[in-house]
Amino acid sequence: MESRIRRRIATAGALLLALAALAGCEATLSPSERVFFTVDDVTIGTGEQAIPGDWVTIRWVAWLWEEDGPDRKGQQVDSGELEFVLGVDQVLAAFEQGLNNMRVGGLRRMQVPPEYGLGGEGRDGIPPNSTLVIEVELLDVRLYFTSSAPFRIIDLREGDGAVAANGYRLTVDYAGWLYDASRPDGKGRQFEVNNGLALDLGLGLVIEGWDEGLVGMRENGERRLIIPPEMAYGEEGRRPRIPPNATLLFDITLISVQVP
Repeated sequence: MESRIRRRIATAGALLLALAALAGCEATLSPSERVFFTVDDVTIGTGEQAIPGDWVTIRWVAWLWEEDGPDRKGQQVDSGELEFVLGVDQVLAAFEQGLNNMRVGGLRRMQVPPEYGLGGEGRDGIPPNSTLVIEVELLDVRLYFTSSAPFRIIDLREGDGAVAANGYRLTVDYAGWLYDASRPDGKGRQFEVNNGLALDLGLGLVIEGWDEGLVGMRENGERRLIIPPEMAYGEEGRRPRIPPNATLLFDITLISVQVP
C-alpha cells in the first residue's frame, strides 16, 4: 500500500490548484448581492490533515446567510455529524472542497452559495437557492483502505432448519463493513446494521453477492460474505456510507425461510 506521505506529495499540486480555484469561484445571486464561496479558518487544528481519499468525520451547523447577521448568520437551519470519504462526491460540494487540507481539531466557516449547497432543491427549513453559512469541525481523519478480495462464502455457524433457495422469502439479521485486509476478520469501518430484513432471494432485488451468497444457507445459521465491488455497488458506491469500488463484508444470520 502506498504510504500516506507519498499520497500527500502526489496530491499537493492538485490541492493547491483546487484551493486557488476556490478563491475565484463566482456564485449565483443571493437575494441581496452576489455571494462567493469562501472558506475561513476560525480555529486551525493540530491533528491529522484531510486529503481526498480519507475517511473524515465532521460536526457541522448551518445557518441561512444574512448580510447583517453576526458573521452573516441568520436563522439556524441544520446541524449534525457525518462521516464520508473525501473527494468522491458523496456530499455537498461545500464539504468536498472546503475540507481539503483541514486538520483535526480545526473549525472552518464557509459561506456557501446555492451551487455549493442544495441548489434549487432546498429541503425542510432551507428554501430553494439559499445561500448558507456553515461551520464545520473536523473530528477525525482515517486513511481509507481500498482492499480488494475475491467473492467468498464462509459459514460461521451451520444452521439446522429449512434451506434457502431462489424464490424463497428470507428474514435475516446482518451487519456490514468495508472490507479491510489489514484489520481483524477483514472488518474495516462498519456502515450498516439491520435486524429482521425480509427479502426474496434470487430475483435481483438485492446485490448480486447476496443473491448468490445466501443460496444453500440453513435457518439459524450464520454466514460471512466477502463481496467485491462488481457484485455489490460497483463504481457508484452508495452514498454516503459506501464509497465507489468498495469490497464489502457482511455477517448474516438467517432467521427464517418461507417456502412459496
